[in-house]
Amino acid sequence: MELRHLKYFIAVAEELHFGRAAQRLQMAQPPLSQQIKQLEAELNVLLFSRTKQRVELTKAGEVFLKRAYEVLNRVHLACEEAKSIDRGEAGQLILASTGSIAFELLPLLLRSYQEKYPNVNIILRQLSTTEQLEALHDNSIHVGLLILPVESPSLHVEMVREEPFIVALPKTHPLAAEKEPIDVSRLANEHFIMTPRKAGQSYYDAIISLCQHAGFSPKKTQEAQELHTALSFVASGIGIALLPASIQFVKNDEIVYLQLKKSFTMCKVGAAWNKNETSAVVHSFISFLREAIIPRFAENLP
Repeated sequence: MELRHLKYFIAVAEELHFGRAAQRLQMAQPPLSQQIKQLEAELNVLLFSRTKQRVELTKAGEVFLKRAYEVLNRVHLACEEAKSIDRGEAGQLILASTGSIAFELLPLLLRSYQEKYPNVNIILRQLSTTEQLEALHDNSIHVGLLILPVESPSLHVEMVREEPFIVALPKTHPLAAEKEPIDVSRLANEHFIMTPRKAGQSYYDAIISLCQHAGFSPKKTQEAQELHTALSFVASGIGIALLPASIQFVKNDEIVYLQLKKSFTMCKVGAAWNKNETSAVVHSFISFLREAIIPRFAENLP
């Protein structure tokens, strides 16, 4: 039995007329009648009762029609799913991100991507840049959203966005009343809350560079593995923190965010994936970033 036999049977069952069914199938009536007889012979079941005046489904034919619909629907669904996966519109994407993009970029990206690709199952992991590089090299994630620059001959890397740093201060800090952007040099005597360098070398070095360009090296009073933890330390008055500007999406009555005067140092976020990656889902995700996300943030660059 072939799928065409089911299609022939359904056409006759719906038309209850061999002539009309043949016309609908764009074939001659005798071959259609022969195909139905072959199907009945294979099943050893009479599917139609035929008289000179009419064609009717037998009880067996009625049941067979119901199952034939199910089979063809399943075949159609399988074909559509296969095509969807081949186009990168369905499947699974293991995506990693650093904590620094969780406040603005990641929610926007996930919402927009799921609207366009609702059949892609995203597994999200929060990893530091260093952890992401290790995960990319051992293929335990598909794409990493991390802090640039990173150097790896086995990875494709593309910048997604860049944003300035701001300073987070306890609301009781003397500088908290400032209304204008402040110069980084005014933070020379402050105690800094920072993430450890091993968690993300580029991010750590950007903050060190920002301070050194202003003429001082930051005094580190506390390490925080996550930016949310850094904010908690700031709110408690332990110190201040230089953070990506998007951190301001996190509201805390105990914290004041101040802009910094224009600086050469920016926090750069990029996407990284293996050069030997063959997954259509991964490549469609990268295309989505290029078409829908990167241009959006490029418009807001200073």
